[in-house]
Amino acid sequence: MKLNFFNAEKIIRLTPFTKDTISIADQILENNVKIFPTLPNVQVSDMNNLWWIRFSSAQSTYSLYIYAFYPVSYLLNAYELTKKEIYLDKAMSLVESFFCWSLEKNKKINKKMKGILLGDHAFSNRTQSLCYLIVCLVYSKRTIPDYIINLLLYNGEYLADIKNYSHYNHGLMMDLALLGLLNTFDGLNIEYPTHFKKNLISRLSYSISRDLTKDGVHIENSPGYHFWLLSFLKKVIDPLSILDRSLHQKATKVLTKASTYAKLISRPNGTVPAIGDTHAGLKYKPSKGLRSQFLKYANKVIFRDMNDEVWAYFSSGYKTHVHKHGDNGVFNLYYKGRDILIDPGFLNYEKSENSLKIRNTAFHNTVRPKGEDQKIRTVDLSLDNIDYSKNISDSKILGYRNLGDIEVSLAKIADYDSCFIIRMIIWLRPNFFLIYDKAEGKTHGLEQFFHIGSSITPIPSGSKVNLLNSNGVNICQIEQFKFQDGKVCTTPSEARIKSGFFAKKFNEKENSNRIFYETNDNYFLTSIQLGDEKLKIDAHADVTLKVEIESSIKKIKLDLNNIKSKIISS
Repeated sequence: MKLNFFNAEKIIRLTPFTKDTISIADQILENNVKIFPTLPNVQVSDMNNLWWIRFSSAQSTYSLYIYAFYPVSYLLNAYELTKKEIYLDKAMSLVESFFCWSLEKNKKINKKMKGILLGDHAFSNRTQSLCYLIVCLVYSKRTIPDYIINLLLYNGEYLADIKNYSHYNHGLMMDLALLGLLNTFDGLNIEYPTHFKKNLISRLSYSISRDLTKDGVHIENSPGYHFWLLSFLKKVIDPLSILDRSLHQKATKVLTKASTYAKLISRPNGTVPAIGDTHAGLKYKPSKGLRSQFLKYANKVIFRDMNDEVWAYFSSGYKTHVHKHGDNGVFNLYYKGRDILIDPGFLNYEKSENSLKIRNTAFHNTVRPKGEDQKIRTVDLSLDNIDYSKNISDSKILGYRNLGDIEVSLAKIADYDSCFIIRMIIWLRPNFFLIYDKAEGKTHGLEQFFHIGSSITPIPSGSKVNLLNSNGVNICQIEQFKFQDGKVCTTPSEARIKSGFFAKKFNEKENSNRIFYETNDNYFLTSIQLGDEKLKIDAHADVTLKVEIESSIKKIKLDLNNIKSKIISS
């Protein structure tokens, strides 16, 4: 016999089943507590100490998921699978412990931990876990204690109150939890204030599509949050079919749009790039045989070949600062199942040196005036009906053209004090990319960065860098060019290798390498050659390129100024 989740199973079961579900719960029984999938266990001498314990690293993250009742949910997972009362007893014991602790007037927590305890994220997840507990108590034919019902009514008041509502992902978390709570109350015929449902429907009518651009991309800078929204939509579909039919239909349409972009941003092997505050290791479904697409409203171009060998990402511009890095103009590249140019992801939400450094412009595959970092402007998230259709700054993708064997996109990077930079990406299909950067304004020169995948070894030689795989085979070559007297300079700027790091997983970094170019001029011309084919370039100061691809004996003439003007005018 299955548990009755009151048509809200995807919401109420906060933590999913895994192969380790039983062992995680057994460890909690021994006071070795799992807090979150990506965090190490915490050993405590007394489970009553769990609520105020201090951690030497990622204090905010640990406290959040403790107050969100993740340990409770893990225990209930084990009860649901085994129907062994010992797991349910331990879950009840933890909830009782928290309830008693929450009533203490002088709790041993600092201001920051108190803010997390009483914050929207913890309230939302705690509500989901309490609903899960009720489901298990009903199955076990136990009486539901009055204090749990009262606690859920209190949580419902918090979640329904517009004063507490957040106008971004955390607001959706509140809506999700409140939706699961209402389905639970309805399923048990428990009365609740009418404004719970009224406020939820009013908010969802606006917010269910608020966080997606017209082309179906999450407004935040991180694919991880697009997949969070995708998960949210999948969770609300069934409960909304009962609560409000028109909202159910709207959610279905938005889900279809979000699913389309999810396929596009996922690479052919199903991996998702760790752009912005995306957790490393995120996977979706393998995406095969897709074409390049320009997402005008989201300011993104995703280059893809039908053979699933090349996937590249080009982005500039943003509509909210939430989870935003200094990465306008970023160009990421994946080739034959391997990351060539990567985003570093993020470590944690603390304001520590490494967590701030990994967000800097110098850790992303973009270009900047010497010594400057992009200045990311903020949005007042407390405002009602924020207009996410507009860019915050002048940074944007100016346009994209598919010319058959050549695809071209142009971006403006406008988040520097001294100047703005125009960056053009030219894909000479299938194996060559050209990058042309030009600063407009006062500058003392430019710096360019390429953050390379951890499985690749860079071998610099003058202006060239050969990228070798683990078997020592050259899979890519990056080369820098300069102009002089109308011709390519024979001694362009030298490539240097700088140390870096990326987030191997949450709160764990791994060393990596970055390629660094520097010039006193106001432009860069860079080629990226994939595989064994060779490229010859003859470049003139008027930015006319004669390109020869040796293996196919193709000769191409590119007038970059002309291409630029056509893209802008279109």
